[in-house]
Amino acid sequence: HGPTLAFKDFALQLLGQLFDHELERRDQRVTIVGATSGDTGSAAMDAVRDRDRVDIVILFPKGRTSEVQRRQMTTLDAPNVHAVAVDGTFDDCQDLVKAMFADEAFRTRVCLSAVNSINWA
Repeated sequence: HGPTLAFKDFALQLLGQLFDHELERRDQRVTIVGATSGDTGSAAMDAVRDRDRVDIVILFPKGRTSEVQRRQMTTLDAPNVHAVAVDGTFDDCQDLVKAMFADEAFRTRVCLSAVNSINWA
C-alpha cells in the first residue's frame, strides 16, 4: 500500500504526477472536487498535496468515516488540499459535487476536475 495505506494510492499517486506534467505543459491550473466515504479522499489529497497547479476539495459525510480516514483528510498540512465535513450522507456529498459540475460558469472559472468515478464515462 501507499502513503495512506489504501490500495487507491497506487493509481492516484500516478494521477497526481500526470496532472503535474500535463498542467505544466498547458500552463493551466485545476480545482479537483470529490466526494468520499473513506479512502478515496485521503489518497487523492495525498497524491496532489503541494502540487503547484492543483487545488483539491474533498467532501465527506460528517461522522460517517472512520476516525483514521477523517484524520488523514483533516490533518494533511498542505496549502492546496481541503477537506470539508458535510452534514449528510455520501450521496449528499456526491450531489454537491454533481451540482458544481452542472454549473457551467463555475466549472469553467475554476477549471473543475474530478478524481473519482463521477468523471469516468
